[in-house]
Amino acid sequence: MTTDSHRQVSPGGKVRFADPSARALVEGHLGALCDPASAGWELVKQNPSRSVYRGRIGLQEVYVKHFHGRSLAHRLGRRLGISRALCELGFSQYLTSHGVSTPPALAAQADGQLEWYATRAVEQAEPGDAWHERLLAQGPSARAAIERATLALAQTVARMHGCGVLHHDLHCGNVLVRGQGPELELAITDLHRMQRKRRLSRRRRARNLAQLLHDRYESTTRTQRLRFLKHYLRLSGGPGTLRGWQLMIEDFARRHRRKQFAKRDRRVLDQNRYFAHLRLPGGWRGRAILASKWAPPGSYAAHLDFTRADWEEALADVDALLTGPGGEVVKDSPTSYVVRRRLTVAGRELDVFVKQPRRKKGWKILLDCVRSARPLRAFRMGHALLTRRIATAMPLVAIERRSGPLLHQSILITEAVDGTQLNHFLNLRLGGVRGGQGLDANERRRLGQIVLRELGILLQRLHDNDFAHRDLKTNNMIVRWDGQSSPQLVLIDLDGMTARRRLSLRRRFQGLMRLNVSLLECPAVTHAGRLRMLLGYLRRPGAGRINFKPYWRELERWSARKLRQQIRSRRRKQRAVRRPGP
Repeated sequence: MTTDSHRQVSPGGKVRFADPSARALVEGHLGALCDPASAGWELVKQNPSRSVYRGRIGLQEVYVKHFHGRSLAHRLGRRLGISRALCELGFSQYLTSHGVSTPPALAAQADGQLEWYATRAVEQAEPGDAWHERLLAQGPSARAAIERATLALAQTVARMHGCGVLHHDLHCGNVLVRGQGPELELAITDLHRMQRKRRLSRRRRARNLAQLLHDRYESTTRTQRLRFLKHYLRLSGGPGTLRGWQLMIEDFARRHRRKQFAKRDRRVLDQNRYFAHLRLPGGWRGRAILASKWAPPGSYAAHLDFTRADWEEALADVDALLTGPGGEVVKDSPTSYVVRRRLTVAGRELDVFVKQPRRKKGWKILLDCVRSARPLRAFRMGHALLTRRIATAMPLVAIERRSGPLLHQSILITEAVDGTQLNHFLNLRLGGVRGGQGLDANERRRLGQIVLRELGILLQRLHDNDFAHRDLKTNNMIVRWDGQSSPQLVLIDLDGMTARRRLSLRRRFQGLMRLNVSLLECPAVTHAGRLRMLLGYLRRPGAGRINFKPYWRELERWSARKLRQQIRSRRRKQRAVRRPGP
């Protein structure tokens, strides 16, 4: 797999150089490559298995990746002489010889516990995911550049597969993009995740392409994905039809998505760069966020990094969170007590809600002995939604206090989201009397169409990811709208949310029914508005014309039955509290 390389024994062990020019550049700087931290190089990325440093050798900017995984597989691989650094160097040379660009390799070393791989920097390049998001923010003016990048990526992947190579971590973050015009260039990184086969079957290719589809699914259209696939098939000469490849890739993408989401959901329970265990005075234990990969709309905390010590200092007095000065009580009910306050963490002020659940029924004290507290369940659920790109208020901390299995207290801290409750927004912005707000009738109608369609799409995304909400209503959602961009919907109450292994059709319809009944309480939402919510839920890319009338008739029937149940329930409560006259 590798071409002839130049070797030299250094004080740290054997070094393999990519070519004579690489030897001439780095031969006198092996000490810095072996220990970049001591040489003052900048740490740009670190995880449990590897660290990446950036520095300069003369006028050349250089990246060096150190491998230090401590897992059983990594330790066993080192004992067997399997080096990821040398593997990456070999793949770089092999791919370059077959027309697939990679960052220019310089050298690699694998000797005992020291294992590193150095490359030249790709000047004026950025990761493909960041490049794509930046151009999407520019609007239609950047559409041509995105299309060129789509075709260039299809060509790169087709060439890679054509020479028998699979990338087991194929996503746009591992593709460097340089330029924006016709001279746009791509380079593949993280080559240690590659594998070479004598022949790649359709299933192997489709499974590899599914990783790319999963990565860009939320930020590309169906047309763009089909254009990529069509160009890939034309260049790779893959057998079969476009439709057949599409179905196979989408099936693999669904499997890959479930696997990735399950892995990230488990990460919430571990000690890692994103989450930490907390042990606070008074017997409080729980979880806190350290960093976030996804930023919900309007989140400030998502762009910050915290440490475990930061949270332990900020939460040294847990009781003051609820009763201390500066807090505003926003809810005091039999089910929960909620305070809004400013919380200082590592010198930075966060606007947060502090929520303490209350037991409405005494027998639930037994149930709480064998399950997680409500705040911990909401913490996990909130981050599961964010992983799936479903907007919700950022859960920051969840703590509980127990004596053995007996739960005494629990608290959830979430970031406050500025916005308007959906029911108030609809009545205020769409109402003919109070909803003026500088909007004429046509603007109010268009705004209502957008919000109600997005409401249906939000419910569709929840159900597609097998989430059910037993209390889905308009006052459990926030609308963020600045008057210019499209309105954004954010979920704010996850107490009624559950994750199902498979969401049945009945549960899906129950969710639609609850939302439809909730919209009936908004006078500004008309019959057509509720129908638009249903169409937003039913429509999917490529689905064609939808016969919505049977769904609508059934939804109206379910909603009428729910309203009758609510009326009977309220009458029973009124009779229970009614007092006889004198």
